[in-house]
Amino acid sequence: MQFSGDNVWEKFRHEAGKHVVQRCPKNDRSGRVHTSIVSVAVMPLPPEQSERSLPLHEVEVTTQRGHGKGGQHQNTTDSAVRATHKSTGLSVFINGRDQYQNKKLALKILTNKVVLAKDKEAETLYGIERREQLGNGSRGSKIRTYNFLRRCVTDHRTGKKTHQLERVLQGEVGLVI
Repeated sequence: MQFSGDNVWEKFRHEAGKHVVQRCPKNDRSGRVHTSIVSVAVMPLPPEQSERSLPLHEVEVTTQRGHGKGGQHQNTTDSAVRATHKSTGLSVFINGRDQYQNKKLALKILTNKVVLAKDKEAETLYGIERREQLGNGSRGSKIRTYNFLRRCVTDHRTGKKTHQLERVLQGEVGLVI
């Protein structure tokens, strides 16, 4: 689920953890209490990047003579291009007849490689943070219990309890925090 608006982070950042719901379904004639647990992670979305390109001061571009098929022109002009990203060490080598086109293509491929590496790193960090918020799945790490039988909500972090279940479900979590 995704929320947006003013102060959304402030309103939801403390909701991460296990939420327990205790209820008795209408179709259960024996009156047994059903317990469900929902794990909630509250994560801000990363900002979208409109145009991805590398700053030129982060890239080292070198030229050299090409190799392979191409005859005298290939072996006598510095048309092959190697672009290296200084901070990550990622490198791209393009060997073709036109140095300008080779440089353009090398920078484009290098940009994609660096962006993929950074995205993968960010995704790993995002996953670690999410796993920390969700915990191990045990009931002992619950933060709030919603008991529909007694119409009450208990916040296990603060120890507060309220019988205004509907108001809490409408978003007034300040009643138990």
